[in-house]
Amino acid sequence: MAHAAALMLTNSLTAVLGTFGNFLVCIAVLTSPRLRRCSNFLLVSLAVADLIVTVACAPLLVVMVGRIALDYECPTTLELAYSITGHLSFTSSILHLAAISIDRFLAVVVSLRHGNIMKKYGLKTMLAAVWGTSVLFTCLRVTHLKETSFFAFALFALSYVIIIVSYSSILVFLVKERRRKKHLRSGSNSVVVTSQIEGRVAFTLAIVIGIFSACWFPLIISFFATGGHLVKLHGPAFMWIRTLAVSNSAMNFLIYSWRIRDFREAYAKICRGIIGHA
Repeated sequence: MAHAAALMLTNSLTAVLGTFGNFLVCIAVLTSPRLRRCSNFLLVSLAVADLIVTVACAPLLVVMVGRIALDYECPTTLELAYSITGHLSFTSSILHLAAISIDRFLAVVVSLRHGNIMKKYGLKTMLAAVWGTSVLFTCLRVTHLKETSFFAFALFALSYVIIIVSYSSILVFLVKERRRKKHLRSGSNSVVVTSQIEGRVAFTLAIVIGIFSACWFPLIISFFATGGHLVKLHGPAFMWIRTLAVSNSAMNFLIYSWRIRDFREAYAKICRGIIGHA
């Protein structure tokens, strides 16, 4: 009962804080001229994926923990609902991070062409690929759990390969640019400054990816690497691991506000408007 009370409180806080924070991200990008650019619409889409967790997964987990604590079993309907929303949110989140990594690579390495690429076809292609793959994978995963295990691991591994390759390329490019900075003509300094700014944004999103990995890897290891036998299903340890994964969806808006001034200013403006109308 002590574990149940703590789990229910933690997931309730995640649901409330995460829902508020992810709505803040969406409103900030949609209403702030300085944030309304193609790259940030990927963050809006990621916030929508996080909203699936905070609006559905976290409350479902609260109910599941309560039923297990009181009835010593988890109803099949609750587990199915959590499985659907959980697979959809996790798949879309990891694919969003891969898409964001590609976007950062383009923004840093080919900064002069980045805007045209994203406006013409890049953003639409990424969003269609992310959500189309996520919905298809969720449908297959829920109906054919065992048969799609290898595909699930392959999708996860491919996403991380894209992330690692993209950020490694960014790091190599920035190191080379720093070495060449002294030899560039004064007319090319704007390219260097742009690369440095985009590099800071890339580092911010690398923090997002790192925290996502720290929150989700325990669940992935306990399930994929051991076939779900590392911890007892629906036991306290398993529920805490699930809770850690779910809590990640309430963290991104805090990272943006910590690292990006435009987000902080947009959040403050939105909050002042909310308080003023109240």
